[in-house]
Parts: sequence; C-alpha cells; structure tokens
Amino acid sequence: MRQPWAATAAVGLVVTLAACGSTADVPATAPASWPASGPAGGPAGGPGTPDGIGKVASADVARAVGTLFRAGSGDHFCSGTVVGDLVVTAAHCVTSGPERTPATDLEYAPAYRQGTDPYGRWKAVRVTVDPRWTEHADPDLDVAFVELAPRDGKRVADVVGTQRIAFDTPGSGPVRLTGYPHGADDPLTCLGTMSRRADGQLQVACTGFAPGTSGTPWLTDHDPATGTWAVVGVIGGFQEGGDTDDVSYSPYFGPAVESLYDQARLIR
Repeated sequence: MRQPWAATAAVGLVVTLAACGSTADVPATAPASWPASGPAGGPAGGPGTPDGIGKVASADVARAVGTLFRAGSGDHFCSGTVVGDLVVTAAHCVTSGPERTPATDLEYAPAYRQGTDPYGRWKAVRVTVDPRWTEHADPDLDVAFVELAPRDGKRVADVVGTQRIAFDTPGSGPVRLTGYPHGADDPLTCLGTMSRRADGQLQVACTGFAPGTSGTPWLTDHDPATGTWAVVGVIGGFQEGGDTDDVSYSPYFGPAVESLYDQARLIR
C-alpha cells in the first residue's frame, strides 16, 4: 500500500470495461543507459542515468508530474501525471475501497517542488474509475483518470505540458518512475527495468518509493522531438503498488485501461 490517505465521499463517474491478460514473471534489473532529456523537454541532468536510483528528480523531469491533496489540506498523499487534459493516478488514491464512490474533493499540484505549488492547485471536477475496482478492488483496474477544472481560462496541459499515454506495450525494458513520498518536499526518481509478472502486471525494483508514491507514472519511450515520454503504468495494482519501498508494481495498461481512458475523455 503506497498511499497514507484514502478519500471518503463524493460523487464520481464509474465506467464498465474489460480485463487484461498475463505473461511470465521475470525479475527486474537495472538498465544500461537512458536518454538525456526529461519528460517535459529540456535536459534531465546529462546522459546516462541523469537522476539515478533514489535521487531527487530534476525540475524538467518532474514538470508534468505532481501531487494530490485533499481540498484544504496541506499534506499530499499520492502522485499523478498529466496525460492530455486528464491526470492519471491509482484508483486506490481516489477511492476509499470497495463499494465506495470516487472522491472529487481533490486538488492536484503539478511540478510540486521544495514544498511549494509553482503552478498552483487545480481542483478536480470528475474522477473516472472502473466499477470492478470500486466493487471488488480488482488490482488489474487500480487506475483512475481525474478531470481538472480550468484556471484563469487555461487547462493544466496548457500550463505544464502533457505526457503521452500508451497501451498494449511489451511491458518490459527501461522505465523511469518519478513520484512523491508522503511528506517529501521534492519528487524522487528511479531508473530501472520493468518486467511482467505472471499475473500480467508490471514490476520494477526501485529504492525509496515509500507511502505517498502511489499513482507515480511509469515513463518509457522518450521522444526527443517533443521532449515527452509515454506513461505505461502507475504505481498500484498488486499490493496497491507494493508492500516494501524497494519493489513497485503497476496494473498493465491493456484494453481495459484504454477503454477507461477513452470514457474519461468522452465525458469531458
């Protein structure tokens, strides 16, 4: 379980979708090299492994990643990433458990750094999760999409940029995780190699990803032309993302999650 707080009440949208498949369980290992650019463009600290395992992420790396707060609270409890006009996070970050509705008393602070909100807080107006999560806590559907209200006539993507989202990927190879442990003033980055578990979910060995990092994006396939990365997972799923700080899990972004994303965009 990677989040210290669960939302309790409010109205949200629940959508019915399909499930995903599985493949072999393969141990995770560290990659040999990484692109030199961060997810939102600009340098990420140089070639090789610019942020390193358990290091504070550079500002460029963290620009489209942020934290979730309960409205009026000073403590962040989960991480999330801007994809299009939505924020993707873990479903267990925005629901209190089975048979509960998603909470919309949420705020999102993109690029949270040094304990401040450089781009302000953006209020959630709608949360989309699968009913199989709310009813049965299906770990394969521990994914949520949060719609944010505009600020000063601008969408969050207009202000901080956006990452891509990818589905039906191999689920193996280099991956970058950047998220916020509970109480941390800055984001943490892990560079590792993801693999598929026997149940089809993703896993990676990461150091220091303590409670609060639920919803952290799994970033791959850097595009140097746009300076963006593809989000292929979020910390969640099996054990709600992991029972230790050193191994993280994610639901596989297959047809079910793609349909959830499509539904979240359609209802905007």
